[in-house]
Amino acid sequence: MKRTEQKVIEFISHFKLIKPGDKLLVAFSGGPDSVFMLHFLYKFRRKYKVDLAAVHFNHLLRGKESDRDEEFAIKFCADYKIPIVSKKINVKSFAEKNKMSLEEAARNLRYDYLESLSRKLNCDKIVTAHNQSDNTETVLLNIFTGTGLNGFAGIPVVRNNIIRPLLSLSKKEIVDYLKNCKIPFRIDSSNLKSEYKRNFLRNKIIPLLKKNINPSIDQSVFRSAKILESTLPEIRKQIEKKSNRYFDYKNAKLTINNKLFEDLEEGIAGDALLKEIRNNFSIDLGYYDYKKLSRLALQHKGKTVQLGDGVEAIKETGFILLKKETAQKRKSTVELLPDSETELFGKTVGIEKCKRTDIRINNKRDVEFVNADKLQGMFILRKWKNGDRFIPLGMNNFKKVSDFLTDSKISSVDKKNQLVLTNGNNIVWIVGLRIDDRFKINSQTKKIYKLWVQSKRQIKTK
Repeated sequence: MKRTEQKVIEFISHFKLIKPGDKLLVAFSGGPDSVFMLHFLYKFRRKYKVDLAAVHFNHLLRGKESDRDEEFAIKFCADYKIPIVSKKINVKSFAEKNKMSLEEAARNLRYDYLESLSRKLNCDKIVTAHNQSDNTETVLLNIFTGTGLNGFAGIPVVRNNIIRPLLSLSKKEIVDYLKNCKIPFRIDSSNLKSEYKRNFLRNKIIPLLKKNINPSIDQSVFRSAKILESTLPEIRKQIEKKSNRYFDYKNAKLTINNKLFEDLEEGIAGDALLKEIRNNFSIDLGYYDYKKLSRLALQHKGKTVQLGDGVEAIKETGFILLKKETAQKRKSTVELLPDSETELFGKTVGIEKCKRTDIRINNKRDVEFVNADKLQGMFILRKWKNGDRFIPLGMNNFKKVSDFLTDSKISSVDKKNQLVLTNGNNIVWIVGLRIDDRFKINSQTKKIYKLWVQSKRQIKTK
C-alpha cells in the first residue's frame, strides 16, 4: 500500500468519516483532487463496504473546455462502473441575477444541487475533494480579507453530511500519486490565471512562502487550524453567553440590537454577529461586512446596506433588521376583479360583493367595507410609490402616502413593502391601514365591497 493511501486511511479512521454501508456521493470535476478521491474510494470500496455515485458540474464558463471536462468525467466513471449525474449550471446568469461573484454563485449552485441529489439518491454522505493546499489558501484568504474565528479554523473536515478525506494530503502529494500511477486527470485552465484572489495566492504568494519560510506550510497551517477548531466550542459558549441577548430571529428576519456594537469588544461582537448571520441566512461574511453593519448602527432610520446573496440590512430605531429578498423576480403590480383574490409580496388581498347586513364594524385593519357606487372595472394591487396621494378616512384633504405611513409609525421595512389597492386613478385602500374617505359608506350607498388582506403566515394557521 502506498504511503499516500495510508495517510488517507488513517485520516478517515481518526475522524470517523465513513462507516460500513454508507452510500457516498462524490463531487467529481475531473481535476486531480476529485480523480484521486474517486479512484481511492473505488479501490477501497470493499474495505469500507460503501456504494458510490458521482456528480459532475458543467459551469458553462469555459466553452468547449467545459464540455471536454464533462466528457472526461462521464467516460472515467463509465470505466470504473460508477453511476454519474452530469449537471449543467448557468453560473454567470445566476451571479448576475443575484449580484454575487462567479465563485460564490458556483459554490451556492453546487452545494444546493449536491444536497438535493443526495436526498434523491438516498446517499448518506457527500464527499468533496478539498485538500490541505485548498485549506492553506482559505485560511490565508480569510486572514488577508478579514475574518472571525471560523476563518482561522479553515475548511472543516466534516460539515453536516459533507466529508473531506483529502484534507490529509497536499496538492503535490495528490498529483505525484496520479502521475506515478499513470491515472489521467483534467486541468482547469482558469486556475492558472492569477486574476482571482485565490488564484493569486496559489500561484504567486504561497510558492514564495514555501520557498522562503516553510516548505511544509500546508501541513503546518492545517495542524494549527485544527488546534484552533478544537477550542472553538468552549470559546463559542462564552461568546454566546455574552451576545445572545442582542439577537432575535423571527419570521425569517434577524434583529440586531444596536447595543451589541457598544457593549462588546469588536472581536466578540463581530464573531457573534457573523455566526448569527451564517446560521440564519446560510452566507459567510467577513470583517468588512461587520464594519458595514457597525457603521449602519450609527445611521438614520431607513438607511440600508446590501450584504451577500440578497440579504439586506435596514436601520430601524434602536436596532438593525436583516432580511433576505427572494431571488425570483416578482410582479410589481397585479390586476384584481370583484369576487376574486390575488397574492403580491406575501400578502393575499380579496374583494367581495356584499350586502349592508354583512357589514361588521371592528378595530381590525385587515377587513374594510367600501362604497362601490363610484368603483368600476379592474382594480390594481401594487406597492405605493412617491407622489401617491389619497384622502385618509375622516379627513377632508389629500395627504401623501409617504407622510401617512410616517405618521402611522410604520417601520422602514414595512413602509417599503406597503401595498395600495387602486381603481381608475384613485387609491381606494392603503392595504391593512386606511381606506380613502371618498369611498366610505353612507346612507345613499347602493353597492358595497368587502376588502380583506391576509399574510401567508395567517393563511397557513387558519
